[in-house]
Amino acid sequence: SSDLFCILLTRSLARSLAVRHGLAEEERLELPNMCPPPGSEKVQLLDKIPTSERPDLNSSRNEYLFRTPFLSDRLAVALKDQRDEPMLHLMLNIVEYVVPGSLLVFAVNLMGCSAFVRHITGLTYVVLLGVLFFERFILMMHFSSHRSVFHNELLNEMIVWCFAPFFGVPCGVYKLHHVVMHHIENNHELDISSTERYQRDSWADFARYWFGFIALIWVELPLYCVKSKRWEWLGKLSSGLITYAVFLYLMAKYVNFTATAYVFFATYVVAMTAMSFGNWSQHIFVNPENSHSNYQLTFNCIDTPANKRTFNDGYHVIHHLNARLHWSEIPEYFLKNKDKHNDNLALTFRGLDFFEVGVLVMTKQLPKLAEHYVHLGSEDTAPTRSQIVDRMQGWLRPLPAGAAKTAGKAD
Repeated sequence: SSDLFCILLTRSLARSLAVRHGLAEEERLELPNMCPPPGSEKVQLLDKIPTSERPDLNSSRNEYLFRTPFLSDRLAVALKDQRDEPMLHLMLNIVEYVVPGSLLVFAVNLMGCSAFVRHITGLTYVVLLGVLFFERFILMMHFSSHRSVFHNELLNEMIVWCFAPFFGVPCGVYKLHHVVMHHIENNHELDISSTERYQRDSWADFARYWFGFIALIWVELPLYCVKSKRWEWLGKLSSGLITYAVFLYLMAKYVNFTATAYVFFATYVVAMTAMSFGNWSQHIFVNPENSHSNYQLTFNCIDTPANKRTFNDGYHVIHHLNARLHWSEIPEYFLKNKDKHNDNLALTFRGLDFFEVGVLVMTKQLPKLAEHYVHLGSEDTAPTRSQIVDRMQGWLRPLPAGAAKTAGKAD
């Protein structure tokens, strides 16, 4: 490491000077340490980063692969806000892949092709869907659930009822789970996706959290509706889960089990795993002393390529402060309100997305993560990396039961 190199260099210079001056071993010169102690370096400052090096501030987007000739232009009139054109292009791209791709998976199974062909076709379909579209679709569904995209409500519902099952998300579930439960309960006790009660750098705790996403959601989400007396949502949820389960059963039993397993079952496992680790990572740092503060129950990721693919999803503090802010306005809003973030101790990382932050935390690499921390205030108030590591370490501890109830109102 660079610290070890500095130590060795200092010792080598001291030894060389001692030999040159004819000093005995016990008289050899002691040079001052030429390298700062590990973690004593100041963190980087946002104000010192040139605008030209802030990719979040330019207009290029990467949420879709290409514009579909004719259809992109003709369907654009259905949008409420023309700034949401990337969502329309993405939906068309998905149709252009999922329809022929899923049909091919079913075709090679129904035609009696060899096991190798059937499985390699199914696996290729799932991998390409994941690489090309999964992240993009989930975040499109996310923002379109907060702000409807189309004038026609049937088109809006089509995203969560028709598109979502092909990405492993049961029909009609997402809006209740995320917009209603997660944002209203705000990562606290009634939020079944809350991270507060876990030690958030523990793989054992994450395994329990993951199991809740992949299996218990079928029980816990209806129970949430009962506990919160959201009877209308309970009806919508029940119809969605029943429709999804019956559809998959019929496809597996009467059409083809292997093809259904690849197109729907495998994507369900991928979706629940990715979404559980995504939400775990987004809420991996929670200040136990102020868990109701939106500034201190999540963090921001800026200037990461993922923001270009995910409608600026990295600004999660801002999203919890104002979930209906249009995704295209978020980077500028962040700049205008960076002093509030700084005053409220919000964590901000540069050049990393949520998954990368989560991996660094889970692999106990907080010093490396501190290298990406960005201070939003003045240079004279900038903390050292070791101070940021200490803060992050303290914000990983599980909160005792009931702590959120006494923490005060959210900022």
